Amino acid sequence: MTAVAVMCSTGEVLSRETHPPLLPPSTWMTLLVGVSCLLMAISRSFNSLTWATVVLVVAPAGLLILQILIGRRYGDRPPAALAAGAIAAQLGVIELISQMDGQSIASLLYFVLPFPAVFWLGARAGLIVSAVVLSLFTVRFAAAKPLWRTDSDVLHSYMLFAIALVLVTSTAVLVRRERTSRERAERLLRDLGASHRQLVESQGRVAELATIEERNRLARDIHDSLGHYLTVVSVQLEKAQFLVAEDPVAASAAVANAKRLADQALADVRESVGALRRDEAPFLLEPTLRGMVEDLRVLPLDLSLQVSGDEQHYSRQQLLALYRAVQEGLTNVQRHARASRAQVVVELTEATASVTVDDDGIGPPAGAGNGLRGVRERLELVSGRLVLTNAPGGGTRMAVTIPRTGARKALADGER
Repeated sequence: MTAVAVMCSTGEVLSRETHPPLLPPSTWMTLLVGVSCLLMAISRSFNSLTWATVVLVVAPAGLLILQILIGRRYGDRPPAALAAGAIAAQLGVIELISQMDGQSIASLLYFVLPFPAVFWLGARAGLIVSAVVLSLFTVRFAAAKPLWRTDSDVLHSYMLFAIALVLVTSTAVLVRRERTSRERAERLLRDLGASHRQLVESQGRVAELATIEERNRLARDIHDSLGHYLTVVSVQLEKAQFLVAEDPVAASAAVANAKRLADQALADVRESVGALRRDEAPFLLEPTLRGMVEDLRVLPLDLSLQVSGDEQHYSRQQLLALYRAVQEGLTNVQRHARASRAQVVVELTEATASVTVDDDGIGPPAGAGNGLRGVRERLELVSGRLVLTNAPGGGTRMAVTIPRTGARKALADGER
């Protein structure tokens, strides 16, 4: 049976209402013995109606009613004081009956006591009550005639009573143990059902968080990739619009560059969509950065790139975060910095990966836009850090650092 089937069957079991029995087990023996004694007493009353026969009729009925009332009010768990008092009262009534009727009805009523004692007060109390009952029965039995002087039939009757009392007490202990085990199993089943419901709710929340995270990732990809390309395309089209009358050849070249960059943007989008349907391919940072820099050569920007170190020490997630940081930094240079020069320096050591993007523009912007926010979100996933400051000599410096262990930590957090 699969885990899903187990959970489904658990839900079905828990969905059914369970009702307490009409009478708890502690009253079962009382009902059986009490009715038997009541019938015996009533049959005797037909022969001679005296106060003694009235007591013999009323006493078993009283014991039966007392047990039923306690059982209906408290079940098998009445207060200890009430339980002890009820058992003592029952024992006193049985002794009174034995004084009036000898051993016939009283010997049967003795079997009433072990069940409520075991269920109300526990197995140890049931054994103590049974020992007291056997002692009282022995004393009353011996008072009539010493055991060593009785005939074999009377002795057999005594032994039969003792064995029956042991069987009744043992039955009460076993029934209580089975009932306790069943209640524990039902409680565990309820706990399992509650855990299952919490698991389903947690799975729903995890799925919702995964959807939000994927949506944020796609938003970052769209902004970082398409935003970069569209910025360059916009610059090229503005250049073509400005030169179309004075230098048609240069304008045509600018339009061609814009067309090429638009095609690359479309290819990048297709690559991102395709990556959703297959395993992620290895990502090479340096060739990708150099390709991006070459695409930007068409801009009036003196752009340089320096890459040092071995990127094999770092995961795809870390390298992609570095690439997106450089991409966003250069996009901001084109859009906002009014810079004529920009420099990108990438250093990959065995402990830390760092990226620095410097320009000679007007300085860092007053507030962070969606692009920088997306870069920071990517860096948080790999324990990275972004700092935006003034560059030496003017302009803006964007510094990014990622520890080599950042991706491992992010992966471990994701697995937990």
